[in-house]
Amino acid sequence: MKNNIFKIILSAVIYLGFHSFGTAQVLPVDDFEKKYSESPQAQLIDVRTSGEYGGGHLPKAQNMDVRSADFQQKIQSLDKTKPLFVYCLSGGRSAAASEILRKNGFTQVYDLQGGYLKWTSKNKPVENTQAQTNTKEISEAELNTILQKHPLVILDFFAPWCGPCVKMMPAVEKLSEEFKGKVLFLKVDADANRSIMAQYHIDEIPTFLVFKNGKQQMRSIGYQEEKALKEMITKYQ
Repeated sequence: MKNNIFKIILSAVIYLGFHSFGTAQVLPVDDFEKKYSESPQAQLIDVRTSGEYGGGHLPKAQNMDVRSADFQQKIQSLDKTKPLFVYCLSGGRSAAASEILRKNGFTQVYDLQGGYLKWTSKNKPVENTQAQTNTKEISEAELNTILQKHPLVILDFFAPWCGPCVKMMPAVEKLSEEFKGKVLFLKVDADANRSIMAQYHIDEIPTFLVFKNGKQQMRSIGYQEEKALKEMITKYQ
């Protein structure tokens, strides 16, 4: 009887040990930052594309695109005995990367919940940000004035490194011209306007916020075809 109990306890310990060390821990921004700062031998990888990485990244992060053919080859240069911190844009790719890392023998993996967008929306430190030269930081007072002055305003939260944002630009510019005088499209650069990102809880781009007479009416997240954007406009005219 005692032997059976011992075997059950031993099996449970082995299972829990494997489970706790064999899977990545997903940490909210503040916990991720704290854990990373407390780990002097920590390794930090950005698993986005090189274009996204070039538009801004967490300090000292290495770029290893999880979708590249040589990702598994690149991670072999990392030390499996040291903590590994992983992030992407919003959490999807880092989850996939964490699974690959786990299968390749990395036992201390920490995944940033919400990714780079959540990190920047909380005004955490980044480096190499490259906001577009024709964009600027918009103060809360300036934004409030714009929202009160124009009856229909669409805030377009974007970034120059965001593929879907760039893809949508021609449609946005076309509709902005078509509805000129009736609708104001205001582009909000995510890198240059982190305080506004936080104010409106923007953790994914592209995101569109529609304001009518100064009050928010709707939120649209992700890539939108021109037809869908036009329907969004006409609904609130």
